[in-house]
Amino acid sequence: MLGYVTIEKSELKVREYDLYQAYYCGICKSVGRRIGQIPRMALSYDSVFLALVLSGLTGEKESVQQEHCIVHPVKKRPVAAESSALNYAADMMVILIYHKFLDDWNDDRSFLGFSGKTALGGAYKKLRAVYPKICEKTEEALLRLSQIEKSGSDKLDLYSSAFADLMEVLFTGFAPVEKEARILGQMARQLGSWIYVIDALDDYDEDAKKGSANPLRLRRNGLEGIDDLLYNYLAEVTKAYDLLDIKKNKGIIDNIIFMGMRLRTDAVLKERTIIHE
Repeated sequence: MLGYVTIEKSELKVREYDLYQAYYCGICKSVGRRIGQIPRMALSYDSVFLALVLSGLTGEKESVQQEHCIVHPVKKRPVAAESSALNYAADMMVILIYHKFLDDWNDDRSFLGFSGKTALGGAYKKLRAVYPKICEKTEEALLRLSQIEKSGSDKLDLYSSAFADLMEVLFTGFAPVEKEARILGQMARQLGSWIYVIDALDDYDEDAKKGSANPLRLRRNGLEGIDDLLYNYLAEVTKAYDLLDIKKNKGIIDNIIFMGMRLRTDAVLKERTIIHE
């Protein structure tokens, strides 16, 4: 369920795009230095959104330097230096990726799922020692989601709510933003519901071919009104976001929430011909 929370590049200023890339490279290097090299291969840009929001709330001053990396050995790239928000976002993404691989293995016994969970097992063990409560709540939320999926319930909100619980845990576990935790949690829950439903819609045809579980296939009214539901989740994300005291990175975060996520929703709906040009 990764890869949906991204920018609309054409609408970003050059310096904003450079900073966005710097956060991604900073997260990648943070993981390599503190956790290990293997998890770096599975990172996605979703972690940048979390880092941008948390950093925007704390107002931590960031330092960006030009550095080489394994992927770009010739030309230097902008890299954000480690900060508490950036390191936290990196850790949460590794936790989420580990559970995605574990879920793939448990559901389909896929080779990729087995390889991923095995490769990241040591990293997850380290992170579980650092974030015991977060990992415990994450495991509880995912267990509840798995149980709902196995039950074959036709109530989509049960599925999306379980994933919303997970996102709330990840977004609100960062101690420096405790004062904003309630509003941040509301935003995270709506974001989690959106991610779960749009992922289910995006995988609808493939899951049907493979016979894999997909709550939209069990829904009594099928895909009817799914566009309204997705757009409603986005509207609720923006309502909560507007209440947050974002001290920096607002241009990039605005781009992701108001354009990137909306356009990604449009694209997935158009693929299913639920909305048309």
